[in-house]
Amino acid sequence: MQTEWSLVIRHGMAILLFVLGLAACVAGMWLMLAREYQQALKGISAQSNRLHARSLSEIGVGPVLDASARLVDAVNQLIRTAMGIGAFLCLLGAGMCVVAFWILSI
Repeated sequence: MQTEWSLVIRHGMAILLFVLGLAACVAGMWLMLAREYQQALKGISAQSNRLHARSLSEIGVGPVLDASARLVDAVNQLIRTAMGIGAFLCLLGAGMCVVAFWILSI
């Protein structure tokens, strides 16, 4: 027979786990939908195109163009990493919510 305290502790753990899971899910969705890196990538790409047009007429701009291309690749990798972290947080949050409901069902 379960005592009253064990029932209170179990419900408290389930509620806390559910709230943490919900917070992780919201954080993951916010990270995926924020699009704050995409504006930076668009700006860098526009500047890279201008630099590429200039490099056709000037020889000394070549190394700067190479660095600009690597910067665009780095920002692109940053966006993909942020999307992966967001998806992981959403899955982790959903799993925590499922575990919270499982705790209540025992």
